[in-house]
Amino acid sequence: MNEVLEEIKALECSLHGVRRTDEKWLERVLHPDFREITRSGRMVDRQQTVASLTAEAQELNLEADDFHLQMLNEDCAILMCKTFTRAGNEKQRYTLRSSCWKKVVGTGWQMIFHQGTPAAETVA
Repeated sequence: MNEVLEEIKALECSLHGVRRTDEKWLERVLHPDFREITRSGRMVDRQQTVASLTAEAQELNLEADDFHLQMLNEDCAILMCKTFTRAGNEKQRYTLRSSCWKKVVGTGWQMIFHQGTPAAETVA
C-alpha cells in the first residue's frame, strides 16, 4: 500500500503547484467523469475545473501533510490530507481535502472526485 500511497500522493501534490495550470496534465490526471465540491461549496465538473485552473493568474503553492490513504479495492482509493499556504514561517488557510482515485487501464491513477473543506482551525 505504501507504493500506491506514494504514487497517488505525488499526483495529488502535482495539482498544488505549477502543473495545476497545465491543461494537458489536468486532462491526464482528472478522470473524464471528474466532479469536485470546491472549498467554497460549489459543485463543478471536469470542464469547469480545467477552465478555472488553467485561467489562474498567480501560483497557489499549496503545501500538504497528514496524508492518509484508504483503499476501497485494488483500483479505487481515497486520499485524505490537510493543505495550507505559508506566509513566512506561518501556516495559513488550512483545508481538509479528500480525493477519490480510480486506476484506469492504459492511463494509471486518475482523480474522479475531490472535495476541499475549510479546516476548523481557520473557521471564525
